[in-house]
Amino acid sequence: MIALQAMLVAMMTLLVTSGGADVQAPSTDDAAGPAPTVTPIEPPDAVAPVQPVGRFVPFQPDPPHEMRPDWSPLVQPIAEPFFVLMTNPINDGEIVEGDNLRLTWRTGGPVASVRMYYEYENCRLGGRTNGSVGKVIADTMLRNTGEYIWKVPWMDTHKLRLRIAAYDDTGGKIDAREMGLQYRPKELVGLPPTAIGIIKSRQRLYYFQDGKIKRMHIVSTAASGYWTPLMEPGSHDPRRGSMGQVYSKSGNAWSRRYECWMPYWMAITSSGSHGIHATSSGFYRRLGRPASHGCVRQHRADARKLFGMVSVGTPVYVK
Repeated sequence: MIALQAMLVAMMTLLVTSGGADVQAPSTDDAAGPAPTVTPIEPPDAVAPVQPVGRFVPFQPDPPHEMRPDWSPLVQPIAEPFFVLMTNPINDGEIVEGDNLRLTWRTGGPVASVRMYYEYENCRLGGRTNGSVGKVIADTMLRNTGEYIWKVPWMDTHKLRLRIAAYDDTGGKIDAREMGLQYRPKELVGLPPTAIGIIKSRQRLYYFQDGKIKRMHIVSTAASGYWTPLMEPGSHDPRRGSMGQVYSKSGNAWSRRYECWMPYWMAITSSGSHGIHATSSGFYRRLGRPASHGCVRQHRADARKLFGMVSVGTPVYVK
């Protein structure tokens, strides 16, 4: 037993001197004791692991001394886009002949100048095209101030397109926008939402429905020596009676005085002395200038359209 104990002590001593761990030698007492406790030995130069602080930044080598480090972001900011946008008038708005209209617009990017222009189709005759018009507003490029006062001219139409184009300082076109507008002659301001308006000086007829012009026709009023009376609802003439509305309609009325048929007749005096009707094809070439005996003549195709839209009692204004 003594020899065995001596051998165990020698083995434990060998382990301690080899640097593996501190070992407590068992008691030489024969009684069983607690199991030996082994304490790990940490190396004297052990260092705690590094904890990251803040956002992780990958290592980059220092640039050469003759170069300055580039701290610019990897993604460059997006430059303000080039654009132009009309803010007045608004799309499908109405403009009036003779008004000093304040045109305003907004731009993005270095817009140096703008050009504004308008385009419309002339009043058709019997549904056939009669040419178109396109004009530059102010007849030149405009400095980008964001506004311009435009005196609205006479136009032979009831609708038009307004366009604006933006240019940089080299004259290069950047962007362009357009809108549709309603057009009203100055003589017909203040009419009821539904009405017929006739302008003798222009030889044009307009039919308004829900406050907008739905039809525009080339007409002929009285030639020299005859008379188409000025009128509005409530007008009265001793010879012709009340005037200023559609008093009656007939698909084909007979004129006893001139012994001719008047298709798509609409009386605008209570006596029936004056009305709106279609003329014969031989007189189409005269439409657009005074040529009638006092009535308001139209192309047959236009008269048919208007006749189907207008009701008895519709107000009539002759200016």
